[in-house]
Amino acid sequence: MRRSSLPRKDTLDHLTRLYQASDDPWDHRTSTYEAGKYAATLSALGPGPFREVLEIGCGNGTFAGQLAPRCTRLTVMDCIPGAIGSARRALAPLAQVTVIEGAAPQDLPRLRPDLVVLSEVLYFLTPDEIAELGRWLRDHATGPVIAVNWTGPTDEPLDGASAVALLARVLGPGATDLHDGFRIDRFDPSG
Repeated sequence: MRRSSLPRKDTLDHLTRLYQASDDPWDHRTSTYEAGKYAATLSALGPGPFREVLEIGCGNGTFAGQLAPRCTRLTVMDCIPGAIGSARRALAPLAQVTVIEGAAPQDLPRLRPDLVVLSEVLYFLTPDEIAELGRWLRDHATGPVIAVNWTGPTDEPLDGASAVALLARVLGPGATDLHDGFRIDRFDPSG
């Protein structure tokens, strides 16, 4: 992996500190909010099976563990070493899962995924990075792109709605499903 400059240094430092303090800084394993978000996301993407799936920003791997049974091959990535370590431990029993360390868009693997999941990751990117990611998705994704975003304020320059709007500039309009505290946008860049 080449050395990543993304996300911004202050964001990277903040996320690194969170994962140094806990392997589950947002209570992905126990939160009612997270459980509801995961159920809604799994419903939005459909039952599968999916041949080649990419999850960008996998965190500690909690959602990937639920997604994996629908996948022939699931590649998950994150740029935070603590998150990657937790994801590798959590997903080790699942032979169809590959965990890679890297940041989107510059470290994206050479795949032609028939499903891409971006859960609460877009607002950590800059507008230029979202545009580059969108171009990669347009050129490589052969199936839907599911973008899940918190609808409240973030500590980042972008919030979920503005980050999704930037992605839609490249991928075209998506179908939006609003929930309590989050939104799910489904794009079909492959036409």
